[in-house]
Amino acid sequence: MSDETNVSVGAEEEDKKAAAENQKKAADLEKKLESQIAREEKDYKKQLAKMKKVTMTIPEDPNNPDDVVPVVWNGIVYTIPRGVEVEVPEVIRDIWRESYTKTQEVNKRIRESVKKELKIN
Repeated sequence: MSDETNVSVGAEEEDKKAAAENQKKAADLEKKLESQIAREEKDYKKQLAKMKKVTMTIPEDPNNPDDVVPVVWNGIVYTIPRGVEVEVPEVIRDIWRESYTKTQEVNKRIRESVKKELKIN
């Protein structure tokens, strides 16, 4: 083998080692981040458990066939069934209420805009 070939093979080996090392670092970082996320999720669940609870009922919606409504707070998902009174942390009810109110407002504006007659000069 020529010196040029040896250098090429050596460079390929170094590249493979560097790639393997980068993959290991990425895997280690991913594990560390997953562990951190799991701790944060556990902390958020504890916070929710300590919060004041309220009852709420999400009305059934003929325009939306889903039987449950997802409500998310800091990555924690509550799936709330429609038409059933449930007890949830107050923040979950408040998030849903704000979303529902805004949706109703938008739907009203849509209905009103459809009713208006377009005038072209």
